[in-house]
Amino acid sequence: MDKIIFFENEKTEQCAGENYYAFLDYAFQNTDCFMLVYVNYYNQGYSKKMKYYKNILNKYKVKSRSNPSWPGVLETYCPNTTYKIVFYKTDPEAKEILKQVDKLSAWSRPSYPEDLSFFKGNQCWFYSVGHEGIGAILHAREEDIDFVASLKLAKREDALTYDSYYDACDEELETK
Repeated sequence: MDKIIFFENEKTEQCAGENYYAFLDYAFQNTDCFMLVYVNYYNQGYSKKMKYYKNILNKYKVKSRSNPSWPGVLETYCPNTTYKIVFYKTDPEAKEILKQVDKLSAWSRPSYPEDLSFFKGNQCWFYSVGHEGIGAILHAREEDIDFVASLKLAKREDALTYDSYYDACDEELETK
């Protein structure tokens, strides 16, 4: 049985400023890839900020797909809307780009790419749903739980065990 630790609503708002930057540093040390979702709502085009991030992060791209399912949002989508799910290498320069926003919940609609997530190998390590204020570390190790607790994003007793439900968040990734 794996452990999951959530930080929701007011706690994701606390993943801001120095907490957010520390979280990014930790995530980049512990994972190989990150993911963002670019949403073209009702075929009105990408926002300027989405285009900016899509362009500036392009050199770190590992994979992209348009299947409207990603960690935290498994097969739930809007009609007449297209999705581009893009996976990137956790390169130090890419981390600095993610630090251009000052909180985890900034990765949300309607202007920004959505739902920042991280992958270790092919396994989802962390996912967020920006507009709902949800974040969770999957397959959480003791050091992950200690880290999240040190930032006061969750308490140790918030860690729960789960079975294979979250395996649907995993992704075939090559990070050569």
